[in-house]
Amino acid sequence: MSRVFKGLRAFRAPGLASAGNASMRGVGTKMGTVFSRRQRQERRPTDSLRCGLWGATIILNMRPLALILLSLSLLARSEDAKLDAIRSLLAPMRADQTKGRKARGATAALTDVKHQLRNWIESRLADLRWNGVRWTPNPKVLQEQLNDDLDRAGLFCGSSVPCPEWTGLGFLGRVVIDIDRGVLVLRTAVGIDVCGDDESAYGYEWNETEKKWQRFWESEQDDYQEGKYFPQRFQDVQISPTDLRPGVDRSEHLILTLGVEPWCSSNWHDVYYRVWQTKSSSARVLLLDGKEWAFVDADIQGSVGRTDVLFQYPVSSIEGGFTRPEIHHYVLRRDRLERIDPVALSPRQFTSFWLVHPPDEALRWTDGGSLPKLEEWRRLHKGPFSEYTIPTRHCTLHPDLWQVGTEEGDSGKQEAYFLVRWRPPYHFAMVSAGDKPWPDCTERDREADEPGPLFPVR
Repeated sequence: MSRVFKGLRAFRAPGLASAGNASMRGVGTKMGTVFSRRQRQERRPTDSLRCGLWGATIILNMRPLALILLSLSLLARSEDAKLDAIRSLLAPMRADQTKGRKARGATAALTDVKHQLRNWIESRLADLRWNGVRWTPNPKVLQEQLNDDLDRAGLFCGSSVPCPEWTGLGFLGRVVIDIDRGVLVLRTAVGIDVCGDDESAYGYEWNETEKKWQRFWESEQDDYQEGKYFPQRFQDVQISPTDLRPGVDRSEHLILTLGVEPWCSSNWHDVYYRVWQTKSSSARVLLLDGKEWAFVDADIQGSVGRTDVLFQYPVSSIEGGFTRPEIHHYVLRRDRLERIDPVALSPRQFTSFWLVHPPDEALRWTDGGSLPKLEEWRRLHKGPFSEYTIPTRHCTLHPDLWQVGTEEGDSGKQEAYFLVRWRPPYHFAMVSAGDKPWPDCTERDREADEPGPLFPVR
């Protein structure tokens, strides 16, 4: 504190000298000198007391500032220590250049990285509050502050640290924060081999009693055994809105995640879809866990409500090189998901769905009276089928029936026709199949083969 006292005395001296000179304006230099000497000799004790109190006031006023600066310094050191701990876990992964590693180089050490990164971010989420009008700070501003801190700590590759070829192991991916209808979703990523990211997602709600964001759900890949490790890059994370009605469980949500298998090459990879249910009375439950080979360069979209889930992704149609949307719609009944319409948006899309799905799945979308004949038809006709070249026609004697035609076999010389019931908006059922067209299905319907999008175009 010696420097502080010296600084205060230096700051105080000019003020006192000015006061003495101002009181003797108009007096000669000699008298001024005498008066100044007498003033120093005859200074009253109250003058010293007054000056001492004034200096003490400055010191006391500086104490809160000093405490704030000290707190900020300790906080910065704590933040640095947390990032240093993450870096120490990642460093051995960067040093290991072994090729062809199992599970794309992922080990249990990645779980420690995921959790320490998550905990560091959660310590910063406390700054995010609702002021009655908007979130402060803006969630995207906080997101970029976190990414900037991670980048300056050397935990990203590309800026201060060059990126290795074919692997991201030993580095982190960018943090993403989204808030929708009062629910905060945090997404993090750690690098793995073969140009991959292993992303995790976490859901939070504001706990007004404890004044903090409380985690109520998470999605992590923590089993790194071959055949059990399915890292993914999220395309969408949706959480149903909080039910604010009186007496309703506000912790009850349906949560949908859509992700793709990350890889260096090809635009055909697995799409992963998962649905959870959360309640205050029980642990979160995974209701749906599936994957399918899909075209991952097109839109993969979904939405979720309190009692239903809807999503789609593009898959191969009945002929290679063509795609169609695979649509999943589920409703929650007695804590179980049941698949319902729509499964397609046009007669052609539905015919593809019916042909490529196993018989037990297609059964629910088969006319009950025609079931035995259609089961026999499927047993005898294995394809391959060509993408649709025969125009779709509406049946004039039966307003809810459409005829879909295609070609079967490697030569494409054999025609196949399907009679599809279509009731609005998108309820389809297979009624019949054969090798000849139906005589009353003559009205060409181009609009039937040009359905609009299920989700808004992005």
